[in-house]
Amino acid sequence: MKLITRLAMILSFFVMVQYAYAASNSIIVDQIGSSSTINFTQTGLGNSIGDATNHAIINGNSNAITIDQIGNNNTAAYSVDGNGNTLTHTFTGNFNDLSLLCVTCSMITMTDTVYGNGNIISRNFDTSSSTSTIDINSDNNDVTINNDSTAISGAQSAVDISGGNGNTVQIRQTGAASTSGHNANLTIVGATNTVNIDQGGGIDSSVTATITGSGNTMSINSNY
Repeated sequence: MKLITRLAMILSFFVMVQYAYAASNSIIVDQIGSSSTINFTQTGLGNSIGDATNHAIINGNSNAITIDQIGNNNTAAYSVDGNGNTLTHTFTGNFNDLSLLCVTCSMITMTDTVYGNGNIISRNFDTSSSTSTIDINSDNNDVTINNDSTAISGAQSAVDISGGNGNTVQIRQTGAASTSGHNANLTIVGATNTVNIDQGGGIDSSVTATITGSGNTMSINSNY
């Protein structure tokens, strides 16, 4: 009888540990400073780094931020202020949500990689210069890039959908760019994807789109 009771206690403890490991966790960040290297890794379901009400804050110059979320229904919502920051984000899972806001920043470089379905990526910038790259390897994801750039080099955005279907991509880049100007580069291998690109405001506007697949829908409005 004692052996059975002890075994039951051990099994109960094991279940509790497994449940705690799978439970969600939340990180609130308020980073002020320059030349920092910050790495976040979350594994499980329903994790968050910031939220719609309280964004994670990265404030400073030349910071390198890496976020890796593995699992489903995770959220990353953060704001970046400063110059020369580099942001790298990877989703491995389904129905995750990334929101990035940059109001007073310049020379920012962002790279997102998505392995999973039904993810949402939203980027909103009011910056002098930015380079934005998004790689999608799955289906039914939603990407929105809004960029108002006044830099000579303009706004640079690249979206690569490789073997994914039913994705939606919206890119809007404005501002008085010249010389290099705004540039949107889109590559799609897949079917039934929807793309809307609005780009203008300065002298130069370049849109390059390469699509391989059937049933895709594209609307491009350049130098409007």
